[in-house]
Amino acid sequence: MNALFNIGFILRFCLLTGAFLALSGCQTQRNIAFDAANPAVTIKPYGIYFAEEKVSASELPEILEDLGVPKTRTIHIQLDENVRDLSEARFVMGMLAKAGYTRPVLVTKRHAESMAVGKKKPSRFSGPQNGRNPQVKQIRYKRAGE
Repeated sequence: MNALFNIGFILRFCLLTGAFLALSGCQTQRNIAFDAANPAVTIKPYGIYFAEEKVSASELPEILEDLGVPKTRTIHIQLDENVRDLSEARFVMGMLAKAGYTRPVLVTKRHAESMAVGKKKPSRFSGPQNGRNPQVKQIRYKRAGE
């Protein structure tokens, strides 16, 4: 009888432990950087994304509160380069302000471009100018009376 009780107890314990693990799911900690180089919030033409997961504008303040983001922290909201209408971005910033977040900032991907403007200046090593070869210099000797 004692052996059956132990086997039954072990089976119940294993079933309850398995059920608990199955219902609790996998809990992973997310490290999300809130800086300009890696904005956590992105607005694309087809929705709002927080850490690559699609969310609604009304869910965003709740997510930030659940993560413990301070209300005074700067929240960089990246606009996708294909977004032409800023009304959704304004709505998201309004929702954050309504929730008490004081520093939402719109950012775009950094893109730098440069080009030369104006006439090309001749280089001093580009060859003869005005009939003179700049690489050959005339040496002037002083006379005895100078």
